[in-house]
Amino acid sequence: MIYKLLATDMDGTLLMNNKVLSQENIEALKRAKNQGVEIVICTGRPYPNVKPYLEQLGFDCWVITNNGAVIRNKEGKIISAVYMKPKALEEAIVLLQKENIYFHVSDEKYTYIKSYRERIKNIQRLILQTGVSNLKAHLLSTWFVFFNGSHKKVNFSSFIRDGGKAASIFILSKCQQQLQNISKKLKDIKAIDITSSGYDNVEVLDENATKGKALQQLAKVLNINQEAIIAVGDNYNDLSMIEYAGLGVAMNNAEKAVIEKANWVTKSNEEHGIAHLVRHFIEAPHEAVEM
Repeated sequence: MIYKLLATDMDGTLLMNNKVLSQENIEALKRAKNQGVEIVICTGRPYPNVKPYLEQLGFDCWVITNNGAVIRNKEGKIISAVYMKPKALEEAIVLLQKENIYFHVSDEKYTYIKSYRERIKNIQRLILQTGVSNLKAHLLSTWFVFFNGSHKKVNFSSFIRDGGKAASIFILSKCQQQLQNISKKLKDIKAIDITSSGYDNVEVLDENATKGKALQQLAKVLNINQEAIIAVGDNYNDLSMIEYAGLGVAMNNAEKAVIEKANWVTKSNEEHGIAHLVRHFIEAPHEAVEM
């Protein structure tokens, strides 16, 4: 089979555990692109959190963000955006405000927060995973929130009243029981999709905004058959695109449910699983074998 499109998740897939994009994966994606394969970054992150990695890749590619809600072409222009329905958004925010839990709302451009301090603290925690000092992590997270131009502090009651839009809601907690309880309550809200990209979060989108549906839409734009698509990921928010693709691939570090749905399992994100996948199914497809 000659594959024409490779869609890859970021965290836990393309990125290593320390959030670094390895040179092995960069070179592999470049080789795949040079062979005519369309590369698609498909992530739950909002676009501002993806841009630094796009610069590291060194080539233009399609980008699906907010778990499928927003699609951008190679020039970074939005070709599609799916927002949560106003009633569903209001019900979700009202519910979350009653809970003692962190959440933020993202559209195609901004991340809306209720506390600068909380947002800086959470970003600092992520940056620390890259191995930098506490001071540097604090400075970088502070810069990102205050000077990057991607964050706005809002009163969410006013945000709803003024017609604010949301591509996605990200909910974060160290308490899995709390997340489970909130997920159960969210299920009573109509017209939403509830997913997760990690053990410490829950993500809420419109029912029509999934990675799988976004990938299907992009395939039509590019006139690429479903069978010629590879999708690879590690977590529950990747399931829809892994099930849609002609070749659904799970990382070796993926959740059990993802591995069970996948057609093939590549190496872990710490072992440059994307590079391994490219070698087997794009550069030498006749040699594709089980791990």
